[in-house]
Amino acid sequence: MKDWQRYLKFRCTGCGNCCRGTMVMLSDADVRRLAEGTGRPLAEFTRFIPEGEITLDKRSPWWVRLGRSRAVMALRWKRGACVFLGSDNRCTAYEHRPVACREHPFSISHSDGGALLGLSLSRVVPCPHEWDGDLKRRDLVALSRWTAREADAYTERVREWNRGRLPRRSRSGFLRFLGL
Repeated sequence: MKDWQRYLKFRCTGCGNCCRGTMVMLSDADVRRLAEGTGRPLAEFTRFIPEGEITLDKRSPWWVRLGRSRAVMALRWKRGACVFLGSDNRCTAYEHRPVACREHPFSISHSDGGALLGLSLSRVVPCPHEWDGDLKRRDLVALSRWTAREADAYTERVREWNRGRLPRRSRSGFLRFLGL
């Protein structure tokens, strides 16, 4: 048995810890899915986190130029938790949640051919999980590929926005640019 195979027995206990203190970056596809699925306006669940408030590589393709600064589009928090975290520690937008939330708490690597090469657990927040789950390799690889496709498409749009010569770059202008 490879070391990563033990993680296929992971099972979430629904503690909600991963929805507290975790900044979740959003793609335009995530925002569309959340807006359409929940019926909530974008301003209720999106925010732009400026440099200095998030740890992210200076060259990350997720940085959006806004005037003389830059920021990352992310889920909004309310009282230190994701706006979609319910009082029962369950996601109120579960069926429409961002792909990053679907992939959490895993870091997944796979070959170009699709074989699962590695799997590890994030240590961003304490996770009192159980080891009686039954995750499927193919599902994790498919999820990882979905995440990569959405991230690649979004970061290409961000590059396009950042290269533009618009005089005023605002949050609302960026959202309009994305068709949101």
